[in-house]
Amino acid sequence: MELKVAIYDNRLESAKVCVPALIYTLQNNLYYMALTHLEATTFCIAYQMKIFTTAILMYFLLGKRLSKKQWLALVILVIGVADVQLVYAPPQGNPNIYQKPLIGFLAVITMCFTSAFAGVYLEKVLKGSNVSIWMQNIRLSLIGLPISMLSMWFYEWDEIQRDGFFRGWDFLVVCLTVTNSIGGLLISVVIKYADNILKAYAQSMAIIGAALGSWLLFDFVPGFFFTLGSSLVISSIILYTLYPYQQRYDLSQFLNTKTPLLMIKATKGAGLTSNSATF
Repeated sequence: MELKVAIYDNRLESAKVCVPALIYTLQNNLYYMALTHLEATTFCIAYQMKIFTTAILMYFLLGKRLSKKQWLALVILVIGVADVQLVYAPPQGNPNIYQKPLIGFLAVITMCFTSAFAGVYLEKVLKGSNVSIWMQNIRLSLIGLPISMLSMWFYEWDEIQRDGFFRGWDFLVVCLTVTNSIGGLLISVVIKYADNILKAYAQSMAIIGAALGSWLLFDFVPGFFFTLGSSLVISSIILYTLYPYQQRYDLSQFLNTKTPLLMIKATKGAGLTSNSATF
C-alpha cells in the first residue's frame, strides 16, 4: 500500500525521480565504456573531477556557499587523491586490446557532469520530500529497470538466447551485486542527511580503504607518496568539515542609523535591564 501511495498516487514526485534514474542508467554504461578505453589508474584520477563539478553545481543549483577554506580543501583533496593513485604503476598493455583514450576521456568527462547533476538534483528531491529513502530507491530502480532491460535486449539478446540470462554469474558476481546495492542505499542516506560533496569525499576515502584491504590480503606496503596522499585526503576532510561557510552581515550601515538608539529607548521604557537590551 505504501509503495502504491509513493509511486502511483504521488506521480509528480515519481516524475521528478525519472531524471536521476535516466542519468544513473546512462552513467552505468559510460562506466564500462571508460574502463574499456582507459587504464584503471587513469580512470580513477580523471573521475575525481566529479568533486569539482559537484561543488559547482551545488553552488548554482542549491545555492550552497563554500568558504575559502572549503575551496582549498577541494584542491587539497584532488591533489591527495591524484598522489595516491599515481603510486600505482599502470599494467602493461595487451597488444590484443585496442583502446581509444579519447573515447575513454570523453566518457569520464560526461560521467563527472552527469554524476554531479544527478546527485545534486536527487539531493534537492530527497530533502524536499516526505517519502522515505527506501521508497525513493525503489522508485529509481523501477524507473531504471526498463531502460536497462531495453539496453540488454538491444546488445545482448543473441547471447542471452544462446547461453541463458545468468551466463557468467558466479559467487563473486553475486557478492559484487549485493555490495553495490548496499552501497547505493548508503549513498542515499548520505545525500539525505549530509550533502553530496561529503558523499564524494566518502568515495575518495574508499581508495584508501581499498589499499588497506590490499595490504591485509595481498601484502601491499604503502610507500611515501601513498602515505602523503592519504594524509592530504584526510586533512581536506577535516578542513572542509571544520570551516563551513558562514553568512557575513555588514553592521556598519546598521550601526550608523538611529535604530539602536530607538531600540535602547524602547527597552528602557519597557523597564528592561541593560543586559536584556544588548544586541
